[in-house]
Parts: sequence; C-alpha cells; structure tokens
Amino acid sequence: MAINLSEAQQYFVDLIRSHLSMRDANAQGSSYKLSATLGDEEIWEDFRLGLNYFNTLPPRLTSYCSEDLYSISKSTAEQGGDAKAPEREDLSSILITPIMMCALFYSGLRLQWFEAGKHFRYNDNGINIERAKQQDYANIVNGDILAYLNNQLMLIKKTLAFTLVKPVGLWSGMISMPRSLSRALRGCRSAFGG
Repeated sequence: MAINLSEAQQYFVDLIRSHLSMRDANAQGSSYKLSATLGDEEIWEDFRLGLNYFNTLPPRLTSYCSEDLYSISKSTAEQGGDAKAPEREDLSSILITPIMMCALFYSGLRLQWFEAGKHFRYNDNGINIERAKQQDYANIVNGDILAYLNNQLMLIKKTLAFTLVKPVGLWSGMISMPRSLSRALRGCRSAFGG
C-alpha cells in the first residue's frame, strides 16, 4: 500500500533517510550509501512516533506537527531558496533537532541498533570472539541518541514550557507580592470575625 505524503511529511522522511545514509541518490561528493533502505512508510512511522514522544514528554504537552516544523523551510522554498538551508529560524524550526533525535531513536529500534553488541559476539566450540568495533557501535547509540534523549530533551521541554508561560521579572504574576500589608490581610479579616 503506497502512502501519500504531504510536502512537509516528505521533507522529514527525506531528512531521516539522509541521517540514516539511506538516500535514494548519493549526496553530492559522497560515495557512501547503504545498500538496504527503509521505505517511506516505515520512516514516516518512525518520525511520527518521535514527534508524539516529544509532544507528550513532560513537563508540558505540546501539539507540534510536521506542518508547524516545516513552515520556515516552506517559506524559504516559496521565495526560491533551499528548503534545507533556511535563512532564518523560529521556535518551531529549532525544535526539528530534538524531534529528529526522537525519530532516530525509533528508527534505531527498527534497525536494531540497540542490539548491535549482540551481533558482534561469537562462540566457536568454546572459543569466544568479540569484534573490536562492537564498543564503537554501542557508543554511537548510547553516547549520542540515548544521552541526548535522557539529558538534553528534558531541559529543552522545561525551557519550552517557560517560553510558553512568558515569565517577566521576579514572580511575574504567577505568585505576586502584595503592594501593601492591608491588601495582603484583606481576606483574613472576615475569616477571623473582624
């Protein structure tokens, strides 16, 4: 079953495909390309799961979609520029990086990156063989993607929550100090029979 993707959805599918080195055509000046590629439907599922993970991560639920994130790239493309290199950024376009890390996490699950260490251990009649590259592959996944999700993503969501509240100055109206003692005690008089 073929899936019909919007311009924004296709942009993110292509972006993930590029990160996974699964481009349909090699990047300019590059000779590296994986022989096996994921389909658009699989990559879109991973992006959508990553986007949902980002949106539901506490402390604040958000409702970003691919169209929101693509808006700056779309306006750049409409002005004749390259959608992959917009001249300006806004909050939505800045959030592409953490959302892509979430999407790459799900692509990694699909591609079994987190099982990479198991594929490099062999036992041949009691002789154990462990390839030297095993640790390098584990470091890529654990050091980059999981560390980002565990450490940076929570800070980004907290910052996003404060950005949406727009606090200004000390207490900023969330909890304010009374202007005078009489104002502070105004509700207390009736409570104590005064």
